[in-house]
Amino acid sequence: MKIWLSKNSEVSVREQIIAQISLGILSRDLEAGEKLPSTREIARRFQIHQNTVSSAYRELAEQGLVKFKRGSGVYVRENETVRTDASALDQIITRFFQEAAAQGFALNELKARLESRLAANPSTHFLVVESSLELRKILMEEICQSTGRQVNGISFENFENDYADNDAQIVAMSNEAEKLQKILPPDKSCIFLKANSVPDSMAGKARPSNDDLIAAVSGWEKFLELAKMFLLAARIEPETLLLRSANEPDWKNGLQTVSLIICDLVTAKEFPNDERVRIFRLIADSSIDELRKSIG
Repeated sequence: MKIWLSKNSEVSVREQIIAQISLGILSRDLEAGEKLPSTREIARRFQIHQNTVSSAYRELAEQGLVKFKRGSGVYVRENETVRTDASALDQIITRFFQEAAAQGFALNELKARLESRLAANPSTHFLVVESSLELRKILMEEICQSTGRQVNGISFENFENDYADNDAQIVAMSNEAEKLQKILPPDKSCIFLKANSVPDSMAGKARPSNDDLIAAVSGWEKFLELAKMFLLAARIEPETLLLRSANEPDWKNGLQTVSLIICDLVTAKEFPNDERVRIFRLIADSSIDELRKSIG
């Protein structure tokens, strides 16, 4: 994964490192177990202090995204909840039958119940679990457009306290896996979405000219933060960059003068047939394929 840093950005170098590595892990540009560049390597490459890099790595470790190995370096943390191979599945099945037998269930009862469950109708729609309303809207729109299916949404808090949509395929971002799996109903599974990577999203797109005025527009504040960070790191001049929150009144004022509009799929609806629009999709193609295969 390539790291871009700008020392002239309003976003501190430390926060740029944290955000880019976090996004790299979420999009799996950085795989579990992968070794990160050393603090010395990053400091030398970008002419910054090693303490800045160390501080960023410590914050990532506190977030549970990376781990330090004494004498070896910093590595992307393994997700212990993810199945790794067929033997792991065999162990789960064995424990299931052992537990059922210990509670007095006969083999024919288990067989009948499993056959009934496997024969049940597959889900016909999706339920996105995400506490950020604006992010939830974007995920719902991307899934609906890509699959042609009904998509509902719910906050994590309401899902935990008031879940009732038993026919839906549950969907959430992969960084919610550990938290969500603790409260999932025993008969339900969740598809955890991989985030689109910045290199994938920008592939095939021409770099703006130095004098082009660029607008990043979204109702999700994190989208604006990430857009600004990556554009500045790509040597886009700060004075040519305009950030607009679609939640603010009169947010469209002045956008007629820009050469390029970078936005999410929900915000793009506000600019029909506008050739200046470049949509950044949050969900990776591999996750969209998984969603399509999961639905009946």
